[in-house]
Amino acid sequence: MPGTHVSGTDDGVVVVDYKVASAPDVVPQKCCSALESPQQPVLIDQLLGELRAAFKAEKDAGYIININQDPVSFKRLNQRVQELLKTYATSNPGDWQRFALFNDLHYVRNLVEANDDFELIVLCWRGGQVSRVHNHAASHCWLAVLDGEMREIQYQRANPAADGDEKPGDAVHVEVSNSTNMQVGDVGYINDHLALHSVGCYTSPEELSEWIALNGRGGRDGWQLEGGVTLHLYSPPIRRVKIYEDDTVTERTPGYYSKGGVRV
Repeated sequence: MPGTHVSGTDDGVVVVDYKVASAPDVVPQKCCSALESPQQPVLIDQLLGELRAAFKAEKDAGYIININQDPVSFKRLNQRVQELLKTYATSNPGDWQRFALFNDLHYVRNLVEANDDFELIVLCWRGGQVSRVHNHAASHCWLAVLDGEMREIQYQRANPAADGDEKPGDAVHVEVSNSTNMQVGDVGYINDHLALHSVGCYTSPEELSEWIALNGRGGRDGWQLEGGVTLHLYSPPIRRVKIYEDDTVTERTPGYYSKGGVRV
């Protein structure tokens, strides 16, 4: 597969990248799964309602929600969010498919909802599409796999003194610290205190074609296999992200490929 590299700011992509997905030589680890929720949302509107309630409860109790959040408040919110995302990813009838728009050149971000507390986004990845290494500003980032097989690779800065204080153009070297293979229903969490990361569908288009030839075109619940689909929750919504590539920092404005299932 050719290594095409496309950059953009407000074109619906946080970090636009389409490259041969050769994973670093790191032993994949099983993603930790959240506990199942006693309340089981199976539709995305129900999921959104439960998420709004979880964030409202913390705010009503006087807590500020970001990566410097009170530890007790964060532990409670993190458990609830992971429960909800896991339950949705494993029990829903596929109503996320109306938001799942793909692009042949790069992965794309499809907005489901944005409010003052969070943004919920369906990211679509064809085989071989991988994000660049990036941060999450002062936001929490949760992600759940809705379809396909994904991999999250985490990175640490080789120069701890530069941690979080970089400016565009600064020289910062990052190194792989962890790699996690993720299947449908797996949920992950990251923030800038923990690591930087990249996410991608490391299944090549050729491997997808072979899978389709052997199993037919229908994917999970009748969904046509396209590559990978992930559900991301950012809180607060992210307005600027830093990209770490070729030992240099750049900055981008996240955009959306679609909103509410409609191309923008």
